[in-house]
Amino acid sequence: MNRNVVNQILSHCTRMFACDGDLYHSEEADVLLAVFPATRKRGWWTYVTLELHGTGGTECVMYSYQFESRLIPLLANVARQVQRRWERQGETVKTGDAFPLLAPVADGSRLEWVLATPAYFEEKGFSYFTNGSEVVRMIMLHAIAREEAEFLARAGMDALEALFRRAKVDSLDFSRPPAIHKGELCDEAD
Repeated sequence: MNRNVVNQILSHCTRMFACDGDLYHSEEADVLLAVFPATRKRGWWTYVTLELHGTGGTECVMYSYQFESRLIPLLANVARQVQRRWERQGETVKTGDAFPLLAPVADGSRLEWVLATPAYFEEKGFSYFTNGSEVVRMIMLHAIAREEAEFLARAGMDALEALFRRAKVDSLDFSRPPAIHKGELCDEAD
């Protein structure tokens, strides 16, 4: 992995978030992650992969209202899934992709999957990093429930986003109930 690019992505995040992050390394995915604390301007913690760009030109970003140590290995596991997809199929992460987590995102949570979307919570200029030769897309991962992932597979991204808007889903609330419940009939027309 090109350490220059890793350092440049870390600097990009540090500038955008206006604070320094702590670094964590996952042996499982062999990936470096940075965790940035909540600030007055940004009321949430931010978790960023720093070494995925070599496998598809993307990095993943997750958020939480409080520091969640279990997000580090969970994000590392998603990183490993992203790496494997690239190695096996040459496919990168795209909006609407969903990945299962090893465990719920927080104690007592029903959110056991993540959904890839654009980096909605960020200022303009964050979503794409470039150093003049490499371009890296920053993908946001939302924690979702299994029922929501199943609905996504059945009805598509637009229908899931509409469901989330109607249910007023707070993407950073890990204790939220699913917007759709197991066995509940729901289709794109709802």
